[in-house]
Amino acid sequence: MDSPGLYDDWTGNIVKDADVRSLDPGAVRAARASYRERFPDRAEESDGWDDETFLARAGVFKRGRPTVASLILLGKQDAGILPSTVCIRWRLLDPDGTVVDSRTFQGPMLLASSQAVSMVRNWTCTIGPADAARKVSAYRNSTLLEAVRNALAHQDFSYGGTVDVVERESESVTIVSRGSFPQRSPESFIAGPPVQSPPRNRFLISAMAGIGAVPASGTGIRSMYLGQASRRFPMPDFDIQDDRVSVRFSGIRAGAYARVLDLREDLDLRTMMDLDRLAKLRYLPDRRVKALARRGLVEVLDGVPCIASGAGQDMLSAFVIGTEEEAVLALIDRNGSVTRSDVSDILAARDRKELTPDQVRVKATNLLQSMRRRGLVEKADGSTRSARYVRSSGPAQE
Repeated sequence: MDSPGLYDDWTGNIVKDADVRSLDPGAVRAARASYRERFPDRAEESDGWDDETFLARAGVFKRGRPTVASLILLGKQDAGILPSTVCIRWRLLDPDGTVVDSRTFQGPMLLASSQAVSMVRNWTCTIGPADAARKVSAYRNSTLLEAVRNALAHQDFSYGGTVDVVERESESVTIVSRGSFPQRSPESFIAGPPVQSPPRNRFLISAMAGIGAVPASGTGIRSMYLGQASRRFPMPDFDIQDDRVSVRFSGIRAGAYARVLDLREDLDLRTMMDLDRLAKLRYLPDRRVKALARRGLVEVLDGVPCIASGAGQDMLSAFVIGTEEEAVLALIDRNGSVTRSDVSDILAARDRKELTPDQVRVKATNLLQSMRRRGLVEKADGSTRSARYVRSSGPAQE
């Protein structure tokens, strides 16, 4: 076969010397199972297709013929068509970084990716408050598999085609591939896939999506963050260099970050990512630090923001549960009355739009006026700015 460097997309080339017999039957069965799981509405129909028809309709073959992509994903190990450097290599390191075990998986990458992930040692962790604790695994296998297949799909095969899975014993798993990364931060993929020029290995990516091995929507990185967030674990750590991309998944939960995630059930993905950045001593814009501080999640000590030791738990019911009106009434029930300043604090703690202080104060005034008109609160005493409001004892005011 010719060098991948001679083609814009080597993976879409037809391999003249190959046919369906060049493919591993077990890998083809796995591709069919993946297809049925990802596309259940087509499962019954696909069962009637022979292998050539299935692979053509799934986009793995081109013009009914095997492609480089089909051999990467499904090719027999002894076919002798692909370079031996196209493989997935798992290594286990001890705490000092010494290699204590390793395994190289060649042949069909659809199977090799699962085999490499199955080598990772997993264990059980307890998350959540003591009265509602639950058990989760240190690593989510589906997230690791997504990362390995994402590395395979997007790597630059001119470097050889090896994906490394590096497990540091009882600590972390890092997936490494060769090639450049799009000109944007990994965190920016949370908002959705980018609009950009066609990706490297376009045919391979399409083929993997066609059999259901990766999401067709290009949301692999987002799902890695969501997988960690759903289990209350640290966010993925990306290391991007000119010719190398790696992503690290921590298997350890500890410190203030784990404590605040255990205590607070109201945290969205962006908030978790902000707290994760602080826990790892990474930069976070002042406006986001202030937004976290208003919610009782962060405190600033000697000018340095850090995750609050109390996790803001005592603010939870009044500030973030229910509607804005319910939060105001809950605070009245607790304290007997509220001022506009108190309501501003509530709204700031709940704010997801990063309003300015002036905008928050205007919103607080409008909310209190609306609640007065609806007969929910009434003014007890004081001027407009310092007035105290209590639960209403009479009908709505016009």
